Amino acid sequence: MSNELVAKRYANALFEIATEQNLVETVEHDLHVVKKEYVQNVELHKFLQHPGITKESKKSVLNETFSSISETVLNLVCLLVDRQRLNIIPDLENEYVLIANAARNIADATVYSVNEMPKEELDKIGALFAQKLNKNAVRITNEIDPSLIGGYKVRVGNRIFDGSLKNKLSRMERELIAK
Repeated sequence: MSNELVAKRYANALFEIATEQNLVETVEHDLHVVKKEYVQNVELHKFLQHPGITKESKKSVLNETFSSISETVLNLVCLLVDRQRLNIIPDLENEYVLIANAARNIADATVYSVNEMPKEELDKIGALFAQKLNKNAVRITNEIDPSLIGGYKVRVGNRIFDGSLKNKLSRMERELIAK
């Protein structure tokens, strides 16, 4: 079974538990913390993947490392140690966010721009796309991409709305070449 499918099953179960405990946002935040540490901390990753280290030792280190996260997420991570499924953590976090966003009718979007955009402008873009996508809200993150020359590009899921100067110039070039 693929990691993505397994992650989706765990994410669904975790979302049900989080909903029952009214911890949907907390669990989302905690999963993000776990994913970030698991992916970025090379020593921790090597330690957790090492076959010669006991599951109890791994759980002990995880309990120390993630002492500030919710018990629900910590229990899940320990369960993943028992079932030797720690490698699904990145997919699990992604799937959980998708499920939680669908339940809240919100979307995540990334706005690519040449310079960092003011919060007010990002809020306007979020409101515009929330209306356009028929969502309650759109959570925006801003990423810098100097290659755009000007304007901005918005990515929501697998859809891209490109209003950049680079795209407009490319389109004009194609039109001129076609004539």
